[in-house]
Amino acid sequence: RLGDSCNEIGKILLQELRHLISSKKDIPTAEIMLHSAQFWFDEGLTAFESCRDLRNLALLRCNLCQCWKIRANTGFISSNEEPSASHAENCLQTAADHLQKAHEALGEREVDPVTWDMVSQELAATFLVLGVRRRQSALGGGSSPVFAQALRLSPGQERGIVEPMEQALHIYQDSGNEHQAAAANYQLALFYSKVWTCQRDEMKTREKLSAAFANYAAAHSYFGRAPSGNESTFVILCLDLSNLYAAVSGEEFLSKALSRCLDTTDCFSKASVEAARGRKDPNEWFVKMETLASSVEERIFKLLVSLVKLEKESNADSTQYKDIYRTALTSKMTVQKQRKSEDVTSRLAASYELLASVTTACTKCFES
Repeated sequence: RLGDSCNEIGKILLQELRHLISSKKDIPTAEIMLHSAQFWFDEGLTAFESCRDLRNLALLRCNLCQCWKIRANTGFISSNEEPSASHAENCLQTAADHLQKAHEALGEREVDPVTWDMVSQELAATFLVLGVRRRQSALGGGSSPVFAQALRLSPGQERGIVEPMEQALHIYQDSGNEHQAAAANYQLALFYSKVWTCQRDEMKTREKLSAAFANYAAAHSYFGRAPSGNESTFVILCLDLSNLYAAVSGEEFLSKALSRCLDTTDCFSKASVEAARGRKDPNEWFVKMETLASSVEERIFKLLVSLVKLEKESNADSTQYKDIYRTALTSKMTVQKQRKSEDVTSRLAASYELLASVTTACTKCFES
């Protein structure tokens, strides 16, 4: 009863704390409430440990995990912690430690499958965020490769980024959570696509580049068939993968970069647009997809210009890329009127028609 009472007090404080943070009001009070919530959870933890209540021990550690995640996101410092540039990462590691101890308390899944699985999903999410935070701290955001040798990571730094993301991936795979497993693969791919250019030798370069392609392929395989609503994620992923292919010299890789852009065609189709209309906030989807459509089209034309140039320099008789480029230009002129429409669905339809025409042209050229 003592453990339950402490836990309930902590949960009430945590709920009020979240409200204060979301409203961005009275932040000093929010920090005090976080300290107080954590105190009561710690008291509850002591009570449950004394009576060996394994299920409640695990659940209470999940609540302590939430406290440390809030510290990571708000910058609130605990009483026994020194200010540090790695404050967020340290908090997330502590949150993960609590969840691992929750698993240790249960011992094995058969003791309480529901609680075990809940802890596992929370642990995987924490590991993934931790890995991403460390990657961003060490290498910055985005997917652009790092070229400066001075920014090359030590083996320890690399393990600190890769290991939590791989642990998250394995948990998601073991639990059959395909969506989150694909998200973990995507984050790993972003890491490898940033570091492959600054390795100490050719063997390491090939190793990191191969890992980037493997993780991208796994993420691409899922998001390419994912349920409706994942279109923007798939388009961004395809653009990132296209950029990686284009960073490797040669016609073959430029052609693959073009293909990845064309993989996004159905994301702008009438079926996707109609599905978006039925969702809670379709306007956000339309704005995002229109911006992405512009990026995809721009990327396609740049790739085609590069491919036409390579084709011309090779002195080959083939003019397949020139023909595809001509088709793209013709289609762009044809849909120009739709581009000026005030209706966003018409503008997206124009993008779909352009991508579809280029896809058809590519299929005909490569088949012949």
